[in-house]
Amino acid sequence: MAAAAAISAPLSLHSHLSPSSHLPMRALPFLRGRRIRPLTTAHAVRQDAAVWTPAPVSAVGAATADGSVFHVAVDLSDAAELADSYVAPGQYLQVRVPAADGELKPAFMAVASPPGVGPRFEFLVKSVPGTTAERLCGLRDGDVVELGAVMGKGFPVDRITPPDAAQTVLIFAAGTGIRSSLVSQLNAD
Repeated sequence: MAAAAAISAPLSLHSHLSPSSHLPMRALPFLRGRRIRPLTTAHAVRQDAAVWTPAPVSAVGAATADGSVFHVAVDLSDAAELADSYVAPGQYLQVRVPAADGELKPAFMAVASPPGVGPRFEFLVKSVPGTTAERLCGLRDGDVVELGAVMGKGFPVDRITPPDAAQTVLIFAAGTGIRSSLVSQLNAD
């Protein structure tokens, strides 16, 4: 209760000063006439300010026997610039899927296909009821999604030296992202 009262109490510019050292407001001319923002103000990125690229789905299918994870491919033939911006494994972007009610809630998705293999992004998506991921898994070939800009630096797989030292690189994921410290090398026998 005391914490709530402290948060809602107005800020005093000189509460930390002793009573004899209070400064009159005229001593602070740079604050006069200015609105002081509360310390709890949060700033968020405007999602409608992002550039969204429409692209058709070219394939959707179950990637696991139980149908909980789907393979989704998006055709980027008409979005070469977006395809070319994907340069490192581990990069991600936002995907928006239109809903019947017009809602376009974006979801962050890691691109599962390797960079530079053509104008196509592939995703492995776990279908979770009531989410954008579930809507994405329910799409059919030709349905259109909206893709945001490619983000992130990706994984430093170029640090594997010499490059042929590992024929297979395994990247393990948990939660919503993959930590680059979990990149491991498997030497071929």
